[in-house]
Amino acid sequence: SGRSIIISLEKMKNVRQFNKAAQTITVESGMVLSQIHKIVENDNLFFPLSLGAQGSCMIGGNLSTNAGGVNVLKYGNTRELCLGLEVVLPDGEVCQFGGIDAEPTGLDLRGAFIGSEGTLGIATKIAVRLTPNPQDVQTILISFPTMRKAAETVSAVIAAGIVPAAMEAMDQRTIEVIENHIPSGYPTDVGAVLLIEVEGLPDGVEIETLRICEVAENHEALEIRIAQSSWQREALWKGRKGACGASTYLAPNYYLHDTVVPRSELANVLDKVNQLAAENDLMLMNVFHAGDGNLHPLIVFDAEEEGTIERVHSVAAEIVKISIEAGGV
Repeated sequence: SGRSIIISLEKMKNVRQFNKAAQTITVESGMVLSQIHKIVENDNLFFPLSLGAQGSCMIGGNLSTNAGGVNVLKYGNTRELCLGLEVVLPDGEVCQFGGIDAEPTGLDLRGAFIGSEGTLGIATKIAVRLTPNPQDVQTILISFPTMRKAAETVSAVIAAGIVPAAMEAMDQRTIEVIENHIPSGYPTDVGAVLLIEVEGLPDGVEIETLRICEVAENHEALEIRIAQSSWQREALWKGRKGACGASTYLAPNYYLHDTVVPRSELANVLDKVNQLAAENDLMLMNVFHAGDGNLHPLIVFDAEEEGTIERVHSVAAEIVKISIEAGGV
């Protein structure tokens, strides 16, 4: 009792099959996510799973946690992107769940396995669906006086029938720490920003961009910037994906939360979470996938300070409670 085994799959990082015509790739589960992106980009294809940790996380870990990321609003979680997998069960039996061919018969064991966090077996090969690169992409940075106005804009954009590829939100403290350490072109004198990306056919992208801008203006947007080059777009995304890492410039430790609430409750939940942190003298950064209501309140603290860990855990439990009471998970 008390003993455990660590199984590392980091050396299992080969491509097993790449079918450009069928737009699928099968890789071993130790392959780093960003490597999949690099392999397919020269063939005008991309893998929509996009995470802040994509330079270090492995596809097997993405599978086991059913990871989402910034493109989940349009493309779904790992479960929607994974076609099939080879799994080794606890007794050593090797099984195939799902597949890249016709719809498999029987129970959806593929769907049941994804997100099981290592409790059902170990995935060794993973086949995923790729997508052609969109013909046009527009990246929009919109600043607001308050996070409430940003959150209301998110709900209004979706209500208008627009589904961007991504809608990310950052509060003032997050913007400041990013600009101080990963300069990305964000305004630092605002309450919140939305980073929105629209993609598709050129005419459709232009129309949706204009409609998003109109919605934002109706919700007291302070400034609207549209990236004018690929490097501007990359800089904006580099800042967003580096936000958690940048938090360590404020304090040595952070506790990252991951709850989902209805979009209509975003503003109310954020107000409660911020008030809770203030009452307990804890620093909070809010950076999250606003499009699907996926919150990431980041408690930034110094674990060496006496009594801090206890307060962090107490507030952490309360953040989850607030989210669940708002109808979230």
